[in-house]
Amino acid sequence: MKQNDNSARRSAVESRSEQPVRTSVRVAVVLAVVVCLGAVWALVRDKPPPATTAVLPPAQRLRQNHVRIGQRAIPPAPPDATAVIAPPIAPATSRSEPTPETRELVARLCQWDKSGDPLTSESVTNWRQNLQQLVQHGAAAVPAIREFLEKNTDLDFGLSGWRMLGYPSARAALFDALAQIGGPEATALTLDTLRTTADPREIALLALNLEKLAPEDPRYRDEAVQAARQTLAAVASGKLEGRDVAPLFEVLQKYGGAGLAPELEQANQQWNYYAVMALAQLPEGAGVPSLLRLAQEQKGYAPLQMLAQLASQYPDARAALLEQARLNQIPPSAWPYLQSVLAGDRVRFVDSVLDETGATVNMAEMQWVHIVAGNQNFYQAPDSASLAPEQLTQQVRLVDALLAVAQDPAAVQALQQSRTQLQQRLSQVAAVAPPRE
Repeated sequence: MKQNDNSARRSAVESRSEQPVRTSVRVAVVLAVVVCLGAVWALVRDKPPPATTAVLPPAQRLRQNHVRIGQRAIPPAPPDATAVIAPPIAPATSRSEPTPETRELVARLCQWDKSGDPLTSESVTNWRQNLQQLVQHGAAAVPAIREFLEKNTDLDFGLSGWRMLGYPSARAALFDALAQIGGPEATALTLDTLRTTADPREIALLALNLEKLAPEDPRYRDEAVQAARQTLAAVASGKLEGRDVAPLFEVLQKYGGAGLAPELEQANQQWNYYAVMALAQLPEGAGVPSLLRLAQEQKGYAPLQMLAQLASQYPDARAALLEQARLNQIPPSAWPYLQSVLAGDRVRFVDSVLDETGATVNMAEMQWVHIVAGNQNFYQAPDSASLAPEQLTQQVRLVDALLAVAQDPAAVQALQQSRTQLQQRLSQVAAVAPPRE
């Protein structure tokens, strides 16, 4: 398996012993060539796509996000960039040797059929049975899981494997095994892994599992926010180029709370959509003042889109959007971006880990967008909540209020299109609604 040679490694993984150095000049030259080739390959592999903003069909977007099948290296966590808010939790110190049986079960879960043949129902059943047997070992399975996780490597199952096995990779499956096992040993290993990984999806998955394992301990939330901050800073500085950091913004929004609004507002400079999407999801509308400020400073169209998305939920967002329209402060070029949101669409992360409402989205109505700046990937589509009759009726009232104050022809045209689409959706909902008794 390929090892990641990123120098930004935590002290938790720096203590590993070095391999003996051979003195042969020929071997040294060969090793130097291999290292150089590996560095070149890493640069090519992680090179961001060419500058473009495009709407992509669902199948193509999924292929871009889950193109790797097979082994890959996990980037180690960068050094601490900010102080931990709460007193740090000490990592586990006791380490037991894996039993032969649990080590074999982990090996079976982390093997890939090198023949390239597709998974069969029999192989899927065997894999799931191996996972269940590992979980049944309880705390005795933790050392074998730790042994694999500390290799900082993973095995991607690919999109088809994800659908059949229920997990995108071997590490994700082992994370879930720890959550099912529970107890202090599994919790400690989950925390250790959170502290030593820089993979955005892993940070979000581990944060979610820690919430399940110890819901009453707020320090785990602080650890998750700290890990997200560190990795986001590493990506911003170019140390982890080209990675999709959407799960990190989910972690900051979910576990950082309302107090993170200024931090997210600052992140808008590099991730103009991801930052405002997280602001829009802060509890109790805490991100609305930041969104309004960014909109007034004309920091792109995303803040206006988020205000429009929140307008039917929070009076402050509604009042701000109406005032912007009344004063004709919304640029004509921005109204096409507001049209679909006012018609009931919602903007969501493509590479989401924590968004449970995404499962209710109709893929046939998705618009998938990729922005090269910051490698941002999101989609627009209605969900079950936004298509509820009462919600659609509220949107119609909002659009009517905007039409009453809008003066720009571009605004009137976009709003009329939104109203027409809302009426169509209301008709469709009424047509499929069960008859009243």
